[in-house]
Amino acid sequence: MQIHNNPQFSQQKAASFGMALKIKPEAREALENTTMSVIEKLQKFGEELKDTKYYNLEIGKDLRPRIKFWGADAYIPPFKINSPSQYDNSFSVNMIYDGTESAGFKKGKEIGRLLEFSNTQEARKAYEKLKNMHSDIDRAAEITKLLEKKQIDIHNTSNIKKEEQEKVKAAADKLFEMFG
Repeated sequence: MQIHNNPQFSQQKAASFGMALKIKPEAREALENTTMSVIEKLQKFGEELKDTKYYNLEIGKDLRPRIKFWGADAYIPPFKINSPSQYDNSFSVNMIYDGTESAGFKKGKEIGRLLEFSNTQEARKAYEKLKNMHSDIDRAAEITKLLEKKQIDIHNTSNIKKEEQEKVKAAADKLFEMFG
């Protein structure tokens, strides 16, 4: 890692170096013309999202948020929060796809992402929180956190399965050594 003492370099790179909140250059004019509460909110989101590994929240022209997966997927507003059923531990969020086009994924097309939770109360709480947010930036930051959590859960489940397979293989090898 390089450390630069040039203040101009630091100001230019601070918005995008090593953070999951990425302020794009085209957002500068809108940032300079916004309120202090929006600046403070973005600062808060930057702190909350600083340890994410899979998802970034980009702020672009006119402060439009864009949720970007480390791969090719990206999503932009409007964010439509779909109500979970009374007994469901998940709900979906419809967004506009803004990533790399591939089979079934077309830029500008509405796409739904399922958010799953450990129980219905957790799902209901997250749904109410998202539903009561008034700005796309707020919703985008919260959706980014929820998608990040889902991706970490997927990664952890995969690692647990891999570890279990390695244990079974080691036990099978030992069994063959002893009785094969």
